[in-house]
Amino acid sequence: MAEVGVMEARNNLSHLIKQALAGEEVIITAHGRPLVRLDPVEATPRVGSADAILALIQTFPPSRYIADEIETSIQQERDSWE
Repeated sequence: MAEVGVMEARNNLSHLIKQALAGEEVIITAHGRPLVRLDPVEATPRVGSADAILALIQTFPPSRYIADEIETSIQQERDSWE
């Protein structure tokens, strides 16, 4: 883990980004207190991205329900709101 002060981070940002992309934890501190952590964007899929959708599919595999059953269930839920 790399801990660097704000001034050092400012002066060595490119190097710190490379370290974070290589998987090393990089913490930026002020007066010895941790402020922020550099993490690669790829590590956290964006909502709506192909990676996020794939992760959801793997987490929740296709169910046995068919489209008509799902639509009926949705309509019943909507009807219960009224």
